[in-house]
Amino acid sequence: MNSLTSREREIVFALAEGLSNKDVGRKLNLSEGTVKVHLHNIYQKLGVKNRTALVALAHAEYGSVSPLPHTKNFEFEGAELEFA
Repeated sequence: MNSLTSREREIVFALAEGLSNKDVGRKLNLSEGTVKVHLHNIYQKLGVKNRTALVALAHAEYGSVSPLPHTKNFEFEGAELEFA
């Protein structure tokens, strides 16, 4: 995880909170497409194939992942539920 940029780590932590790409973008003020580009780069850097493996790696490396300090009280105003 040390090879990740600070923005990439923010994205990993947001994913570990269970957020969708759209919600990660809202939380970090990024477009959903930008989140996807970052995820592609993160997967390549860490040698993982999907978000499940990435989140498992994050929990193994950092233990319990809590919300980012600057986004801890973030509210999703008007957010729609998404089902995979």
